[in-house]
Amino acid sequence: MLILDLGKWGLQETSEARYAEISREMVVNNNYIHPTLLGIYHYHKPPITYQITALGYKIFGINEFGARFFLQVAIILQLLLVYKIAILLFSNRDIALTSALIYFSLPIVLISSRNLTTDAYLNTFILASICSWLVYKTKNKPFYLLIFYISIGIAFEIKGPVSLIFPLVFMLFYKIANKDRLKFSFYHLFGAILFLAISSVWYIIVFIENKSVFDYFIKDQIIDRIASKSFNRSKPFWFYLLTVPLIGLPWIFILLHRTKSNWKKLFQEKSTEFVLIISTIVLVIIFSLFKTKLILYILPAFGFIAIASAKAISNSTNKNLRLYNKVLIVLSLLFLLALFVINQLNTNFKFNIVFSLIILVISAITFVAVHKKNFSTNYLKTAILSFIFGSIILVSGTQFLIQNEENLSSPKKAIEFINNLDNTNNILVYNYLISSAPFYSNKNIITLNNGHNTVQRETQFEKNLNWKNSLINLKTEEGREKTELLFNNNSVLLTRKKHQLPKKLNYLKENLKHRKDFGNWVVHY
Repeated sequence: MLILDLGKWGLQETSEARYAEISREMVVNNNYIHPTLLGIYHYHKPPITYQITALGYKIFGINEFGARFFLQVAIILQLLLVYKIAILLFSNRDIALTSALIYFSLPIVLISSRNLTTDAYLNTFILASICSWLVYKTKNKPFYLLIFYISIGIAFEIKGPVSLIFPLVFMLFYKIANKDRLKFSFYHLFGAILFLAISSVWYIIVFIENKSVFDYFIKDQIIDRIASKSFNRSKPFWFYLLTVPLIGLPWIFILLHRTKSNWKKLFQEKSTEFVLIISTIVLVIIFSLFKTKLILYILPAFGFIAIASAKAISNSTNKNLRLYNKVLIVLSLLFLLALFVINQLNTNFKFNIVFSLIILVISAITFVAVHKKNFSTNYLKTAILSFIFGSIILVSGTQFLIQNEENLSSPKKAIEFINNLDNTNNILVYNYLISSAPFYSNKNIITLNNGHNTVQRETQFEKNLNWKNSLINLKTEEGREKTELLFNNNSVLLTRKKHQLPKKLNYLKENLKHRKDFGNWVVHY
């Protein structure tokens, strides 16, 4: 199900396209240490996500399927890890299975499987670190402590120091709840050495070659992301307080419903449920304090939510379980209805009503079959309905992406149109960094910089001035003269519909008499 139609919609700007293109350039340039984006060094993050994606290209070719394939592998591993963590915490296979099924139904988890970023891979190794640490603690198997250090080392290599917050918060509250004192052994020492070796190898290689990268990474990529409005991703403090319930539907509310009456007891007893819930709350508060916020930044916390929800409904009455079943059925219907309404109200978006009805009929039959079947524990029925809810979101959401790729943010069809134009050598992109342009075209991609935040590139690490051939500053006279020559030399102009060439620069495109729209994109030729 996860790989169904996985490569049938174009790369979405900006994040997914950026990761996909950097990975493509790794393969093309055969350089897996120094990431580049449109030919310019890109040291925003360590390269593991790019390297994993590059492996997908090696196996499946440079295409959307290859870019997204290992995300699906990551999701499957996460389901297994959530199951194992629940077993370690509660020693109950039904609760563990319910945890995995709930985890699959969470919208944020499914979003991470459809959009290429670091988050799915980071989450996998964070869950692996927590799982291995719990094996070490509950089964007294010191070897798993080494797996813990290896996992957090790889997580560090995926996204830097922020990756350590999740396991450390969980471990802190687990130790408090279990009155577990700190203990050190040879395995801790050897594990710490392993962690340092794994987590620092890329940084050391890059910093030795260029010491200025160290200052850039510490200041711009760590401090500024936490404390300032960097990369145009600043959100208010309450951002996660609003979005977490939405991307955790319906389990955030079910969890609140189940714990509101016995929260005092959970707190006093410091149960395992308490550890999961308080860890989630603290993580949301910590990430709310950071200036830079995106929904997927707190993805690892949803493993805790899934397991806590499974434990909560395992103690639910049949009356409450029937209520939760109805909520899941209603949400499934509302999701399909929402896609249909969007299709009717906004002609820019499309969703095949026949497909919607097929999904609706299949879902209805499945709901009835599940409702009538007897299970060893009543809450397993709720878990399976949850899985069906997630399946509806995954399948319908995928079809929505396929049918509306250009109305979302993929320029694939616009660039394919340009590829078929005669006598066209250059694609001039106005004031926006379209990372997927070279992914879809072999023509020269030239970005016209007129101040948009996406086109402010980090060029201080370049060893020559070749980058100026593909990034032109329209705010300088030299840049405007260079652009005018390009417009008169077998070039087309690609713009976003909401950011057209300003009137004072319209003279540049006076030879481009034709225009064709592709959703959010416009081709002038």
